[in-house]
Amino acid sequence: MKTITSFLLKFALAASVLALIFRYFLSYGIENKAPMIIIVSSVLYGVAMFINGFYFGKKDSEYLPIYDVGFRFHFTTYLIHNTISELWFILGFKSPYEKIEVVHVTTLIWGIFLIIHFIFFLRTRKNTINSLNKEDLFE
Repeated sequence: MKTITSFLLKFALAASVLALIFRYFLSYGIENKAPMIIIVSSVLYGVAMFINGFYFGKKDSEYLPIYDVGFRFHFTTYLIHNTISELWFILGFKSPYEKIEVVHVTTLIWGIFLIIHFIFFLRTRKNTINSLNKEDLFE
């Protein structure tokens, strides 16, 4: 099945850019002890990611009409955000006041929710392809 679509790849590219911008302003806000920058950058990142997911998710569902409960987009976001966060620390872009443990705890908690989402995805998967033409399923 064609599960990696051009819309998912465009979403991933936009999510990568947004995550980099977010990490920059988050570190900047932490380094300068500016809670308003931290809050505003977090809220704007959340809103921008929602719009990004809504736009490309809608386009993706029109192109590939399966009901996957958004798991592919959730998993992609998880990988991109956490990879960029880890690399931010490895490459030394972090603020001196940031701790890698916060990233690890976030990854762990988010991972638990991702596993729950995956279980839900597996339970609903059997009903997702009933209305599709068999020729559209396989390349």
